[in-house]
Amino acid sequence: MSVTVECPAVCELTEGPHWDNVNNVLYFIDFARKIGRWDPSTNSLETFSMGNADSPLVTNVVRTDKGRLLFTAGDRFAFFNPETKEFQESFEVEAETRIPDNRFNDGKCDPSGRFWAGTMGPEPPAVPNGTKQGSLYCLHRDRSITTHARKIMVSNGMGWCDSAMYFVDSLKRVVYVFDYEPLTGKTSNQRVAIDTSSEDGVPDGMCVDAEGMIWVAFFNGWKIIRYNPTTGTKLSEIKFPVQQVTSCCWGGPNLDILYVTSGGIRLTKEQKESQPKAGCVFTVRGLGVKGLKSDIFIE
Repeated sequence: MSVTVECPAVCELTEGPHWDNVNNVLYFIDFARKIGRWDPSTNSLETFSMGNADSPLVTNVVRTDKGRLLFTAGDRFAFFNPETKEFQESFEVEAETRIPDNRFNDGKCDPSGRFWAGTMGPEPPAVPNGTKQGSLYCLHRDRSITTHARKIMVSNGMGWCDSAMYFVDSLKRVVYVFDYEPLTGKTSNQRVAIDTSSEDGVPDGMCVDAEGMIWVAFFNGWKIIRYNPTTGTKLSEIKFPVQQVTSCCWGGPNLDILYVTSGGIRLTKEQKESQPKAGCVFTVRGLGVKGLKSDIFIE
């Protein structure tokens, strides 16, 4: 197994990796209000500006079947055409507009082509103990929106495997599992699959491999952990040279490369000097397992 820097551009915080298996490129979020597109065949990075310092944070991105990008920013869903560099569609989630300081965080598509995204309220250190004012939403093809969980502290990573949906609440330090109906997107029987309270750091983004195991990134934990979500057993751990490991997805032509995003926000000068790669995108090769593809939104 090898851990290497894939995209050497140092950002304040990278998040939300999404492998485009049609064009074999990696999309990811740069919290400087940019979307990055990394082409590993040419080792080239293209960035798309999503606004200025006063614009809402863009916190996730997925590709659609029409080649557009779908993302969330603040309290809204939005579409962007990366070829024409045009914003083409945007709409608010009405329930979120009524909650001061709430914003979307992580988001991902399910295998049936729906887009799921969760919200969060102010987090530490702004609010020492966090808040329980986040929700989990699903955007359907007809643009209808359904709510699947409330009283979330910090909505984060998610993934699907057959009739199970996994969902991270970072400040509660748990990975939930729902019973999930692929045909309708209905969820039920929310319960804790993994309790990570004994680990350093908090669970952040995640992905699922072809064996049905889940890989969870740990912010301020220097690592990714592979779990058996059925038994809750910790199977293996990968260490990184950065403490803020934010998310992961499978990529490469054979879906056997783990792409990993990271951050360097609120680090001291000494921490930044000791972690010069904080904010880079990493790859992990030689894991001996393949992953599930990054699903797209069906327009």
